[in-house]
Amino acid sequence: MAEPINTDLVHRIHRLEILLKISRMMNATTNQETLITNIAKEVAEYIDADRCSIFFYDRLTDELYTHLATGLDQGQAIRIPGNVGIAGHVFQTGEVKNVKDVSQEPLFTGEADKKTGYVTKTVLTYPLNNRRKKTIGVFQLLNKNRDPGHFTKEDEAFLQELVDQISDLLDLILRKDELAQRNAVLEAQMQQLSSVEYLIGDRTAINTAFKYNRKLHYWGGITAMILLTLMAVTSLVMVRSDDLRSFMLGLHTGTGFGLGFRYYIFTDTVSVITLAICVTGLLMYLYPPLNRWLKAKKDRILKEKLAAGLTQTEKS
Repeated sequence: MAEPINTDLVHRIHRLEILLKISRMMNATTNQETLITNIAKEVAEYIDADRCSIFFYDRLTDELYTHLATGLDQGQAIRIPGNVGIAGHVFQTGEVKNVKDVSQEPLFTGEADKKTGYVTKTVLTYPLNNRRKKTIGVFQLLNKNRDPGHFTKEDEAFLQELVDQISDLLDLILRKDELAQRNAVLEAQMQQLSSVEYLIGDRTAINTAFKYNRKLHYWGGITAMILLTLMAVTSLVMVRSDDLRSFMLGLHTGTGFGLGFRYYIFTDTVSVITLAICVTGLLMYLYPPLNRWLKAKKDRILKEKLAAGLTQTEKS
């Protein structure tokens, strides 16, 4: 009896040493990528798994993505639907899944193997829960190397202790990822608004044109009113005076100015000027509210970024 007890004690001491080592790494390392990489390596080495992956849940895309996976190249990050495969099942149910033979497991899709060229045989997947008991991702180990060739209850117990110890860290990493993703979306919106705002901003040619447009609109309006008045007078005279009708008709159509065959040039000129006045007037009417709307939207995005940053700081 003494030998099994001593063996169990040695295993327990070794497990506590690994957990203590991980705890020291958490206190000594500020770079989260390096920290998570080292944690995954320690776990894979202790359990003697060929690969260790940490999946976080992306709420924007409803996907699980690898923050890292030991044994993967930098460009081989994996993203899978949040409800597909063994990882998706564990994430949705919050239950531990220990698969001793993936060929007999209906939940195993093999999509990740197809993308990476890896061959999965055994899988241990454990849910990652934050302090509010909400599942935020999954911890997954692949291919147990030493006997018995599959993951054991002891491995599950170790993962439970590990997740309990690093759950706050994992939750913080997820929130930072979400904040970075949210900021990226807001930055893209800001870039789009900035492009439009540049066209109508305070230092652009369009805005300068609008400043002078008021004077042009004023004098153009006076000119159009004079021409319209002249057209109205000539029309009234043509209707009521037989003697002056031909003379006024020449003025009204422009033929009286010696324009020859260019009939109605006078009428066309007045029409074009009047139309230009109407269009520029409409632009002058729409420009201020459009400018205010763009600035208000930009301010709202900045406030959202600030609020998101403050919320992240408070939660941290």
